[in-house]
Amino acid sequence: MRNARITLDYSPPTDPEETPARLLGCGLNNVAFFTRGNRVHYKNITPNYNDEVTQLCKLSESRGSIRALECNTKFQPEVMALGTSKGYIQLWDVQAKKATLTWPATKDISALAWCGTVLTVGGARGTIRHFDTRIQPITKMKEQARKVTRHQARITCLEWSSDNKVLASGDAMGSVYCWEQGQAIPLNVGEYVHRRKKIALDGSISDLSWCPWSPKVLATGDSKGILRFWSVNAKDKRSNALSPSKYDTGSVISGVYFSPHCKEILTTHGERIAPPPTLAEIDEPLHTTERSVTVFTYPSLNYASHVRVPLHNYAIRDSVLNGAGTKLIFATPEDGKINVCDVWSKRKEPKKRLSLTIEPSTEEFARSSHDGYKSYIR
Repeated sequence: MRNARITLDYSPPTDPEETPARLLGCGLNNVAFFTRGNRVHYKNITPNYNDEVTQLCKLSESRGSIRALECNTKFQPEVMALGTSKGYIQLWDVQAKKATLTWPATKDISALAWCGTVLTVGGARGTIRHFDTRIQPITKMKEQARKVTRHQARITCLEWSSDNKVLASGDAMGSVYCWEQGQAIPLNVGEYVHRRKKIALDGSISDLSWCPWSPKVLATGDSKGILRFWSVNAKDKRSNALSPSKYDTGSVISGVYFSPHCKEILTTHGERIAPPPTLAEIDEPLHTTERSVTVFTYPSLNYASHVRVPLHNYAIRDSVLNGAGTKLIFATPEDGKINVCDVWSKRKEPKKRLSLTIEPSTEEFARSSHDGYKSYIR
């Protein structure tokens, strides 16, 4: 992992009462989207790509302020969703640079997630709505939107599993629920609390990440710095907490990402919440997660690599992986900067070796089949 030495200026909402979700987005083509006030800008973050920062759109004051951005990376890489503080959703065609849909979704948007053409919207009052963006006209899309309620606090994050079968949702009170697609009741998963299964953490849920190579494994991170792992299997009568199920990072967790290329997990961090560092930790600062991007091996959770926030050592508040899962874009609002670091690389496919295949005669084939062989390959 290394710093890519790419820095962009941005500005999050200035109202301290506003609680934006993710104000960063990135598609498959390495184009990063970010906010400057009520405007959305973009830039290609590919190394040596001399692309200028360009404005995509400016949100009208009547729509509120920008609360969330979400690129439909897997299914429609040219589509980006924008959610506002007054409950409006806008879909943008980033190639054509124009809005394709606008509708009021809920009173206050706090999280977004894509599942194919369905946009899942989380609200400040704990509601979750699923909008199928193919339905026309828009009024019918709103009428047919599915709504689920179980959370008692603001939805802080939403994440669909890699196979799009299960949605994980987290809130500001530390609760996490998992929903099978199309179901209105969450799965009975978690650890036993008063004879009932729950996923309940002490801090606000800051991020969720599904494991791409093991679709039932879910990682949760919270504002208390606790990283936890769960096996989302409702058929298992035992606790769904995995072993090791809990890791105290010592710093506020602001982002969690499983690697799509190797068995590692990455976390981004804000302020330290553990006791002050010892002399040994000061001598070895790489092992302190405070204000850093840190990578662990999984499932052993051994320290793998680490990048501290450059310059003035500000807390990381927001982050997103690029579409290829090789670069992390992260924001430090205190200095109004966005930085990029290279975290993983794609696996190189081994070169295919040429082999000589000799077609056997009918007699040889019959004899070889009788002996348990399908063909001769030398």
